[in-house]
Amino acid sequence: SELAAGTLNLTLTTTGNGTCGAVSDDRTITFTPAPIVNAGSDAAVCANAPLIALNGAVSGATGAIWSGGAGVFTPTNTTLNATYMPTAAQIANGSVTLTLTSAGNGNCSAVNDQVTFLITPAPTANAGGDQTLCANNPAAALNGNVTVASGGIWSGGNGTFNPSNTNLGAVYTPSVAEIANGSVTLTLTTTGNALCNAVSDNINLNFTPAPVVN
Repeated sequence: SELAAGTLNLTLTTTGNGTCGAVSDDRTITFTPAPIVNAGSDAAVCANAPLIALNGAVSGATGAIWSGGAGVFTPTNTTLNATYMPTAAQIANGSVTLTLTSAGNGNCSAVNDQVTFLITPAPTANAGGDQTLCANNPAAALNGNVTVASGGIWSGGNGTFNPSNTNLGAVYTPSVAEIANGSVTLTLTTTGNALCNAVSDNINLNFTPAPVVN
């Protein structure tokens, strides 16, 4: 309650005064508020978009300093709303915990708070192996695969995808120009990436000349 009141009055009074009257003196002690540090809320980022936006706050001190990570704070680790780029080891580990500690505390002890960021795996895309097809039988059975993301989309060709270009196992029928050109490159790109950046993979379809009978 004395800390909450902010002040405390103490009186020192003499004892063993003999024939003298007791005398006393007062001392007032003032309590300043302790620093308060908030490192922000726990959150998540993706392994292929790992830049962390920090949002620290401090009161009762002149500043604060970030620590706990071997990565890079930009512009500095004394900026409350700095960005933090985790190290490759932290990304592989799947999380990083940073500590915000008050600085310029006056007559107070430093205080700190921590925030943890999960680093989720990045999506992957696999468009399958390259294929060689004949000009008179050019339909290609695709066999794409994605992880982490909720789906994928095919692009890069002027032909048709059956049943659609969002079907990972679609059949691609190339255009006449692509057959005449001898090849076409298709790209499978992840969709529904949540916090992550999209990733893609290519497949080459090569067309050999059709047989000729005379």
